[in-house]
Amino acid sequence: MKRITLIAFLSFIAMQGFAQKKTIFGLYGGGGLGTTYNYNVAISGGLDFIKVYSTHAGIGANLFYQTYGLYYDNEAYGAKGGGGNAGVQLLNQSSYVFLCPKFDYGIGRNQGVHFYVNAGVGFNMGGTEELRKWDKGFGAGLGNYDSTIVTTTNITKMLLRVGTGFTEYFRTGKHWCFTVTEDFGFIGQNLSSSSDYLNPSRTEYSPRSLRPAYISLQIGISHLGFHED
Repeated sequence: MKRITLIAFLSFIAMQGFAQKKTIFGLYGGGGLGTTYNYNVAISGGLDFIKVYSTHAGIGANLFYQTYGLYYDNEAYGAKGGGGNAGVQLLNQSSYVFLCPKFDYGIGRNQGVHFYVNAGVGFNMGGTEELRKWDKGFGAGLGNYDSTIVTTTNITKMLLRVGTGFTEYFRTGKHWCFTVTEDFGFIGQNLSSSSDYLNPSRTEYSPRSLRPAYISLQIGISHLGFHED
C-alpha cells in the first residue's frame, strides 16, 4: 500500500510540474510529404518557443527551415513519363525560412500532448525549377515543338503559411523532454507563377494550382522552465 501511495504521489508531482511550466524552448527536425505532386521528402527543422500564460494555454513562435519538392506531369490521354504526344512536366525544388507566431494548448491534466496552430510568412532561400512542354500531334512540319525551359525565376519569393498539429512530450528529466510532432502545413500561394493563367509559357496541360499541403513528422528536444525556478 505504501508503495502504491508513493507511486501515486510521485506521479502527481510530475504532472503538476509539467502543468506549471513557464516556458518551453525546443529544437526539432524531420521530413514530410506533399499531398499532391510529391517529388521527394521535404526536409524541415527549426526552433520553437512557448510562453505559458494560463494553466493550459500559451503563445510563442516557430522559426524554421522548410523545403518543397514537387513534380507535375500532365500529358494527353493520361500518359506519364513523357510518353504522351503532348503535355507539360514541371519540377520545382525550393526552400524557405518561416517565422510563425503560434498558439499552444496543453491537453489533459498532465499536458503530455499539446495542440497548436501557427501562421506566418516564409522567404525563399533558393531553389530550381524546370519546365518541359511539348506537342507532337500536328504532324511533320506543322508546328510540333518540344522545349525545356529553366523557370527558376518563377519561384514565389514569399509565402503565407498556416500550420496545425500535435506535439507529444516525453520527459527525460526535470527540465528536458524528447518530442514528437505531427504537423500539417498549408500555403496560401502557388509555389511558382508557372501555374498562372497569364504566364506566356502556359498550355492546356499546365497546372492550375501548385499549392500542395504537407504532412510532416518531426522529432526534437525541449527545455522546460518552471515558475518555481
